[in-house]
Amino acid sequence: MHTLTRRGTALVVLGLMVLVAGWILGQPAAVAVGALLLLIPLLGAVSVRRSRFVLGSGRTVSPAQFPVGGQAEVVLTVENGSRLASGVLLLQDTATGTLSEPSRILLDRIPSHAQRSERYQVTGLERGRARIGPLSVTVTDPFGTASITRLFTATNPVLVTPLIVPLGNAGSSLAPGGRGETLFRSLAARGDDDVLPREHRAGDDMRRIHWRATARHGDLMVRREEQAWHSSMVLILDNRGSAHVGTGTSSTFEWAVSAAASVAVHYLQLGWRVTVVTASGAVLSDTQAAGGGDAQTLLHAFSDVRLTTESMAATLSVDLEGVSAVVAVLGRVTDDTVQALVRPASGFAGCLPLEPAPLDHLRRQGWRVSPWTRSTSVSEAWSRIAPSRVGAGR
Repeated sequence: MHTLTRRGTALVVLGLMVLVAGWILGQPAAVAVGALLLLIPLLGAVSVRRSRFVLGSGRTVSPAQFPVGGQAEVVLTVENGSRLASGVLLLQDTATGTLSEPSRILLDRIPSHAQRSERYQVTGLERGRARIGPLSVTVTDPFGTASITRLFTATNPVLVTPLIVPLGNAGSSLAPGGRGETLFRSLAARGDDDVLPREHRAGDDMRRIHWRATARHGDLMVRREEQAWHSSMVLILDNRGSAHVGTGTSSTFEWAVSAAASVAVHYLQLGWRVTVVTASGAVLSDTQAAGGGDAQTLLHAFSDVRLTTESMAATLSVDLEGVSAVVAVLGRVTDDTVQALVRPASGFAGCLPLEPAPLDHLRRQGWRVSPWTRSTSVSEAWSRIAPSRVGAGR
């Protein structure tokens, strides 16, 4: 889009006035001055028009994934492929979603067939996915009388993840080598007669049938899977809209997401399998500690989770058999909500409910409880329920 700048508009108006006045008064010199004043914006418009076809741009964002409150560096590169030097360039980048507004950047003239790079920072304001771009570049002529704006439509994806709070050694007694793995190792180390069987289910491999147990029980029985070698956790994230208050990063839901993500990442790094389910019982993420890819999958899932209108599910879509621990990060709960919570028959069960909460009811149901508010630190809340020793009580 071609436009005259304020200076260019002023020169056109002044040139017309001088030209008309010189013609009326019969002053050839004034007519010449007026014509010159009109010529300058015309030459400027021609200059910027030529630059429309020879400008190029590029953008890099590093890192492309960072937590709420973190920053990324954006590098904009503009290339002048013209045979003439450019005028002043105004760079205006845009950002969608959860990022701070990009800076406006002024670049001095770029020589012919040269490029220039500028940097600015963006901050992750809220959790979620965002894009940086498109970029608009406004070019002015050397006299500052005319401009043209070029839109570069390329965008860069950015992921703003929840804030992950280090939990230190809290709860590490349940890590491999702690209660979870020791218990399951002992099962796996037993002989064929000592292995704990379970009832046969549709889809079970026939090679896992435990014939002696089948004969004793009268029903088809199979050996437990060897996943017992690995500790596992089911983490319940309460994403019911009715259970949370506030908006944006100060909402109770964002605290819950950060707490759940911190616990999940902590145990994934300790070698656990971590399955995250929402209040409705749906699986949000199921990751096994097998490298950075699973950690990324986990962070992506927590970055995308949103509030729902659904209620607390009475049953989960995951099997709690053999699970070493269940952790529930909850919003506001009632006695009915507590009744709907699912916990394993054995193993660790920890609950972080938003205050006020029916703490006695939760404890009677077998949960270790640590109530929280928006001002509570995640590490403090977790340390109050994290087991300090093997076989710690609830």
